[in-house]
Amino acid sequence: MRPVRLTLQAFGPYANKEIIDFRSAVEAGLFGIYGQTGSGKSTIFSGMTFALFGEASKSEQDRTSLRSDHAPADLTTEVEFVFDVGERRFVVVRQPDQMRPKQRGEGETKSAHEAHLFDATGLSLEEITADKRGKIIAEKKVRDVDAAVSDLLGYGVEQFRQIVLLPQGRFEKFLSAKTNERVTILRDLFDVSLYQALMADLKEKAAEAERQVREERAVCAGRLKAEGFESTDALLEGINAAQTAVQERSTVEADAKKQAQAAETAFRSAEAVEAKFVASEQAQAKLTVLTARKAEFTAIADRMKQAMRAQLIVDVEEQLFAAKRDVKDAEAKLSEAKEAQSRAKQKVKDATEALAREEARALELEAARKRKDDLERFAGVLEAASASAEAVEAALEAQRIARAAFEKSKDRLGQLRNTRAERTAALKSARGAESLRGDLAKALSLLLTQKKEAEDYAKAEAVARSAKAVFEKESAASAEALKQEAEARATYAAAEQALAAAQALHLATKLENDAPCPVCGSTDHPSPATGDIENAGRDQAFREARARLEKAERAAREISEKLAGQKATFEARKETLSSLEQPLDTLAAILEKVRQTEADINALGPVVNIEEAEAALDALDKQIAEIETETELLRAKADKCRNAATEARAARDGKLEVVPEALRTPSTLASAMEETSRTLNALVNAKDKAEALAKAVREAALSADATVKGAEESATANKVRLAKSEATFRTRLSEQGLTDALYQTLKPAIATIDSDSESVKMFETQLNEAQGAAKAAALAIADLPRPDLAVLKEAHQAAAAALTKSTEERIAASNRVDQLEKLRKSLEETMRKLDEAEAESGPLRKIAALANGDNPLNLKLETYAIGAMFDRVLEAANLRLGPMTSSRYQLERDTEGGRGSRGLGIQIFDMHTGKSRGTDTLSGGETFIAALALALGLADVVESASGKVRLDTIFIDEGFGSLDTENGSGTLDQVLNVLNSLVKQSRAVGLISHVPLVQEAIPNGFYIRKGLLGSTVEERSTI
Repeated sequence: MRPVRLTLQAFGPYANKEIIDFRSAVEAGLFGIYGQTGSGKSTIFSGMTFALFGEASKSEQDRTSLRSDHAPADLTTEVEFVFDVGERRFVVVRQPDQMRPKQRGEGETKSAHEAHLFDATGLSLEEITADKRGKIIAEKKVRDVDAAVSDLLGYGVEQFRQIVLLPQGRFEKFLSAKTNERVTILRDLFDVSLYQALMADLKEKAAEAERQVREERAVCAGRLKAEGFESTDALLEGINAAQTAVQERSTVEADAKKQAQAAETAFRSAEAVEAKFVASEQAQAKLTVLTARKAEFTAIADRMKQAMRAQLIVDVEEQLFAAKRDVKDAEAKLSEAKEAQSRAKQKVKDATEALAREEARALELEAARKRKDDLERFAGVLEAASASAEAVEAALEAQRIARAAFEKSKDRLGQLRNTRAERTAALKSARGAESLRGDLAKALSLLLTQKKEAEDYAKAEAVARSAKAVFEKESAASAEALKQEAEARATYAAAEQALAAAQALHLATKLENDAPCPVCGSTDHPSPATGDIENAGRDQAFREARARLEKAERAAREISEKLAGQKATFEARKETLSSLEQPLDTLAAILEKVRQTEADINALGPVVNIEEAEAALDALDKQIAEIETETELLRAKADKCRNAATEARAARDGKLEVVPEALRTPSTLASAMEETSRTLNALVNAKDKAEALAKAVREAALSADATVKGAEESATANKVRLAKSEATFRTRLSEQGLTDALYQTLKPAIATIDSDSESVKMFETQLNEAQGAAKAAALAIADLPRPDLAVLKEAHQAAAAALTKSTEERIAASNRVDQLEKLRKSLEETMRKLDEAEAESGPLRKIAALANGDNPLNLKLETYAIGAMFDRVLEAANLRLGPMTSSRYQLERDTEGGRGSRGLGIQIFDMHTGKSRGTDTLSGGETFIAALALALGLADVVESASGKVRLDTIFIDEGFGSLDTENGSGTLDQVLNVLNSLVKQSRAVGLISHVPLVQEAIPNGFYIRKGLLGSTVEERSTI
């Protein structure tokens, strides 16, 4: 973050608006903020901190206390901060919670905290005003602005206070902070989320391993409980009890078995007697069936005798068939042998020719051997010249890099020149367009005025017509209402007269002589009313007529009043219309002109800021000039690298003259050697293969010749045997008195001779046996009674059922024993595996415990990782501390802290004593120097470790008064030299100090003047 401009209004000691332009101070590198005590030097820090994060530089200070006590009541407290991050520029504006006068009435009201963040990239500082701050990133919602600022900077307010803004005494606090506090700060500065995730993952996996073992043990306990046992000992007792039950069931089963055997013996004896009766019946039936088939088997016996004569010729016929097959097979084998002999001769010819071709390549083989020897010699030369080759490669790489940089800069220059040409043409076009836009805007403004006048006239005209129509309508309604009122009045008068007459007649009928009249009280009635009594009852008609009259009067009155209003409205509308000037053109024509003019303006494209375009063109010209200079420098560097590469190549080539240029690289030479070896091996292998093949095919040819000779001899012998077999077959037919046709007819019966003979013999045997069996069966049951088999069978089945039941009970008891034994073995195996799993997960649980702090140092993995980053912080800090203390002190880690706080402790090593001691033993000035070095080192490491955090400027508040100034400056001079070295490293440093030597040594910056009505800021520069 690089400050550009800070504007404070009614903030702290600044009663009005103070603008602090940091550009010159930051450009100077090292600058100061000076002033009297209490003038408001540190308030500048609070202003920047509040602008960025909504808090003061001191965390304990409340936001509402930031308002200036000197400011007018109606002046709003506000801070605007313009700052750069890399090449981008941002503006943040904040107003704290504050009381302000009410806009109406007396008293005050409270304004809530507001914040706005803008992207002002591309705007110069002079262009940034209250009305023009750039593109809005976040506004109003303080939380959104806070998050956006932290995301831009890469750190929050606490880190800002530690590494950017070093308030008075704060860096000493960091120096002496406890490990837990320092871990919190460093965790936010350095991304150690990987180690946090690893710790959590290890802890989760270890817990999972423990959980699995625990759950499996619970499953084992559940299995025991499901079988009704509380423990493995109870399971063993249950197994013993089940084995006893098996023995008891076995005894019961043995008794039931004896009873079942006795019942079965009785049943089987009865079955044997019954079988004799059944056997006698069956034997007699069988004898009857066999006697009926005697003629059938006599015919089979005759056919069998003739087939036996034909059977004597079968072997001779088979020999004849075998001789024919052998002749055919011998002739086929002879043909195959001759074909194989022909193929073998062709292979001998081909192999002989191939061997001749390989022998003809002897010169090629010798050349390959020589080529291999030469390449091996070249490899020795290349190895000897490897140092020169490395120098050439390095020079060529430098040349390539320099050339690439030159080409890149050249391309960039070309792009910028093309961009300038495009922007120049665009600016010229924009100037013309903006001029035409102005003319069109004036014309459009005039047309819009005419359009408004035409619309007003048309509207007034329409309103007047409408008012006239309404007035005429109300006039007609009024006339009709007056007419209805007159009719109702006439009806009312007639009804009233009729009612009066009816009432008089009614009274007359009630008059009595000498009785007083109910109307006048007179007792004299000289002329009473007379008429028809039907006229009586007019009262209802009278009341209805009166109601109609009242309604008609009311309607006429309302219509009259409404008509008067409509008349006044109509007159007003006519007067308004007459006051307007009638447009010269129609509204439609004017609207068409407006549309056309707006289209012409839109056709010109978006509005172009000519001043911004010209400023951008000027900036581009400066950039082109810088790139041109850079390109020339890179061109010279590329030429220099090219010359160096040429010289290195010449030196290398002098050593490699004996090696052909095409083989001067190790990779090329290795490829050539590999190719030559492959060629040589191929030639040798081809010759060896050809020789072996030639030998093999010659041997195969000799074998083929022998095979043909043997096949010819075999064919001749088989033909002789065939002739003998045919003569023998004819002789045998004659001897048996058979013709060839009769023999062929009897051949099917030959196959069944044995079965027919067996069938005949079996039939005769069965017949004899059936006759004997029938006789024996009849004798066996001569005196025996036939048993009641059903009763005996029922007793046998009952005994068998009892035996089955006892057997099932014994088997169930045995199964229970087997089941419990299996459970015991399964549990033993499962528990063994669980013990092994628990042992196997031991290293994981140990690593998880170690990573989460269960180790001799009580260090978590995250703290250990932070410690590694902290080593870098101390290393960077010592680069500052050494020069500031004449190399006397060095910061080092103290890893011997108490439980839970080891790893990030700090102690000081004193070169004078050769011993380490606590930082609390340092003097005030030494503490300031050590803390300052630590803060600067922390800033260096944070910036290098994070690609997002940029610490272009840091601020240091006070502390210089504690430094000695021996011989004019002393330690102060050493500290300032170190700070100057920071400036040389492209980092600006702002100091707040009241030490005169500091002000003399660093004149650039600002001076805060304190007055009765508040403080003001003056810019200082080198005199």
